[in-house]
Amino acid sequence: MGVAHSSQGLTCLENPPKKDTGHSQADGTRKRWARCGGEVEERVDNFASGLEQEGLTPPNPDGMKLLALYSRNRPEWIIAEQGGISYPSDSGTPIRILMKAAFAHSALTVPLYDTLGPETVEFVITQTSLTTVVCSGVAELRKLVAIADGGRCPSLKTVVVMDGISERERREAVRAGLRVYAFAEVEGIGASHAHPHRPPGPNDLATFCYTSGTTGNPKGALLTHRNFIADSAAAELMETFNADSTDVYLSYLPLPHIFERMVQVAILNVGAAVGIFRGDPTLLVEDMQALRPTVMAAVPRVLNRLHDKIVQGMLAAGGLKTKLFVKACEAKVQGLHEGRLTHALWDKLVFGKIKAALGLDRIQMMVTGSAPVAAHVLTFMRILIGVPLLEGYGQTETTAGSTMTQSGDFSVGHVGGPFSCTEICLKDVPEMGYRHTDTWHGGDPRDAGGGGEACEGRGEICFRGCNVFVGYYKDDEKTREAFDENGWLMSGDIGMWNLDGALKIIDRKKNIFKLSQGEYVAPEKLENIHTQSPLVAQSYVHGDSLRSSLVAIIVPDPDAAAGWADANGCGNASMVELCRNPGLKADVMLELETVAERAGLQRFEKVRAIHLEPDPFSAQNGLLTPTFKLKRAQALEAYSKVIAALYAGLEAGGPTSRL
Repeated sequence: MGVAHSSQGLTCLENPPKKDTGHSQADGTRKRWARCGGEVEERVDNFASGLEQEGLTPPNPDGMKLLALYSRNRPEWIIAEQGGISYPSDSGTPIRILMKAAFAHSALTVPLYDTLGPETVEFVITQTSLTTVVCSGVAELRKLVAIADGGRCPSLKTVVVMDGISERERREAVRAGLRVYAFAEVEGIGASHAHPHRPPGPNDLATFCYTSGTTGNPKGALLTHRNFIADSAAAELMETFNADSTDVYLSYLPLPHIFERMVQVAILNVGAAVGIFRGDPTLLVEDMQALRPTVMAAVPRVLNRLHDKIVQGMLAAGGLKTKLFVKACEAKVQGLHEGRLTHALWDKLVFGKIKAALGLDRIQMMVTGSAPVAAHVLTFMRILIGVPLLEGYGQTETTAGSTMTQSGDFSVGHVGGPFSCTEICLKDVPEMGYRHTDTWHGGDPRDAGGGGEACEGRGEICFRGCNVFVGYYKDDEKTREAFDENGWLMSGDIGMWNLDGALKIIDRKKNIFKLSQGEYVAPEKLENIHTQSPLVAQSYVHGDSLRSSLVAIIVPDPDAAAGWADANGCGNASMVELCRNPGLKADVMLELETVAERAGLQRFEKVRAIHLEPDPFSAQNGLLTPTFKLKRAQALEAYSKVIAALYAGLEAGGPTSRL
């Protein structure tokens, strides 16, 4: 296990044990971290001084000293960006705030997802006039050499490589006009040439955070040190995210994503330990088993997979095992309604064993964000882990969180109340029927069985506060579009205030389209509802103003599809063959109808025809951003012929329309 250390520690799970070895292995690792004390702080100082000594972060034409980070999660990523220092607060009480290695000399970081292709990397380097990129190894170095070759990115001069590289790779980089340093080499230079820190001020820019770019080029959101500290402090002041120095956090969400970075700000701020996964999402459970974290951040995609795999496995077991599982779930759900997370019998008999198998036996807190999580998934994960599972809401432009649920609130369907650093208002969207004066949502308030609920206003969620970003780099038009005339940042999400003051996300303003009958549709809302079906892993909903109905591309869940195949006598069929099976298509269509009815969708919001796609949407095939958001324009291009065929079948009244 390759290890770097801090006051608690950073560890990279390159060689985790074959099996869970119990508390002794974890405790031994914690003791190693404690003995090594300030090693990470020393490495941060050395790396920062090395950058300064070699002049690797010269000002760009806008006077910014920039350092790009182009790598998957690993200790060197954090060492290059994070460090710790104590300052007195205005009240005189010591508080701990975060400093960055690059920021020790008032530089800015430009994180790049390791899954980005050469075109996007070239765009970012060209837009920012970047000079130095810190990258993982040969794969990223080759992309940078290809970009630099031929003078396409004249500003790029230097690459710092975390891994070792061969002399051949170094020569190729030199031929492309690049200087190449090993990460340890920069540290060594800094160790011999210490430079005093020149820390930035609160309003100085801290980082570029490039949004994923679901359409066109990504936008570089500019975030300040004040943004980071305000958001982190507000989360702590809510007394819900209450990690301390004894905690161990598993880092697997991509570090360029603002959600992961802000969770790490909070984790490192209290001196907790960070373990870093091996970079392979398919081995995440093994990494969890090796580290046995006490704190985890999770996105709905991960929670959905855990939920589906556990529930389907337990229900498929049959007999007494299934009966006990169902009874345990019923008892713990009842406990949630009564304000209890734990159950003396069922936690020991059922859920404790599942948690241990997942490496979650020491978990004390979990937080989810970045996308909506289905209510049934959130409830199940709460009864499974038996500790607070918090849901946050925000966006890159609000430095991640703006609201969060309370640790003692086990209700679902909302994202909690505002952070103390954030003002939130709901702005009228009359074309969609939402107004801040609304007092009822869903159905007719005169109909007791209509399924609606009372509210304290509906509308587009807008933010103001010291966690709101400065603007987009070199994009005044997009910056102006982001704010209204009164300085409110417009989110594009539609929300409502519950009667208890919690915010509930109910719709989406961006990416809406109008059908030919004049009805507005928010496809992202429908896609999130579709994935509540166990048979559905991913969904892409399409409609336009020339059509009166919706169609969808559905990627079946592979485990659920395999279970369906076994139950229907085609267990040896491949995913391609299953997606051509009319029986599976009919059952998926029935599932979509079921979840649509359960969600109270209108008739025009229900898809009329579907195509089953065996290949998942991914960043690799260009259909997802690095943060797993669907690229709608690219999806439309990829499936244009399929969509045309679906509509042709509907218009002809063929079998597709009756599925």
